Amino acid sequence: MKKHSLAVALLSSLAFMSLQANATLITFDGQLAADGSGLTSQLVDASNQLDASGGLFIETFDAATQMTGFPQNQDTSYNYNNTATNTGGCGINTLGAPGITIDTTGGGLGVMKGSVSGVAAQPGGTNLTIGDSTCYGFTPKTGSSGTVTVDYDGLGVNLDYFGFYWGSVDTYNDFEFFSDDQSIFQITGTALLATLTGSSGNQNSTSSNTYVNLFFENGESFNKFTVTSNSVAGEFDNIVVRAVPEPTSLAIFSLALLGLAYRVKKN
Repeated sequence: MKKHSLAVALLSSLAFMSLQANATLITFDGQLAADGSGLTSQLVDASNQLDASGGLFIETFDAATQMTGFPQNQDTSYNYNNTATNTGGCGINTLGAPGITIDTTGGGLGVMKGSVSGVAAQPGGTNLTIGDSTCYGFTPKTGSSGTVTVDYDGLGVNLDYFGFYWGSVDTYNDFEFFSDDQSIFQITGTALLATLTGSSGNQNSTSSNTYVNLFFENGESFNKFTVTSNSVAGEFDNIVVRAVPEPTSLAIFSLALLGLAYRVKKN
């Protein structure tokens, strides 16, 4: 009970921490997710249930929380072959939608439930409050390094917010953001740990397992990001992005998604 109370107190203190880097505001203020996935964005419901109508998109890596308005075609090709993952409803959901592409180098992208020594550890570890008992993504899936590139360009919208649960942050993990092929921002594990006074690779501490929010300001936006880990491993979950508000294009986009979902269901 004391451990639980301490974790909640630490979460409350981290909620007030923020950084300003160029035209990007960085905050660490996720909310506790109701689906057992640890931390999620405060821009979505704690249940992680979301539809495509509001311009927010979430990747939970879980079939149970696939977005509505997208075809239900979960991609399990990235799944790591362990018992928990095989029976856990894991896979790529939103990131496998039409208009979004995933490219990998090195050991590539893995999706897992639970922890496997020498491969990946669930975000939040065994922390009773922020431990992620659901499916999550990681890199590298195999080997000692990997880079995953996710490109949203085919959606036809720009993005001004990126949130994700970063698990057991290491000094050799980083996320980089691009507008087309131009790099506009990078957040490194080293910088995050320095800000939160965390220790590299700690699987249970709220200072090295946190929800990160990046708000791109002053008209800046991105349409592609990479996550790189130069050792084992970089873990992440509950990726949330927000389309730059353009009501007409968002409405057309949402209708197109709903139409595609209908056709898939009918077929």
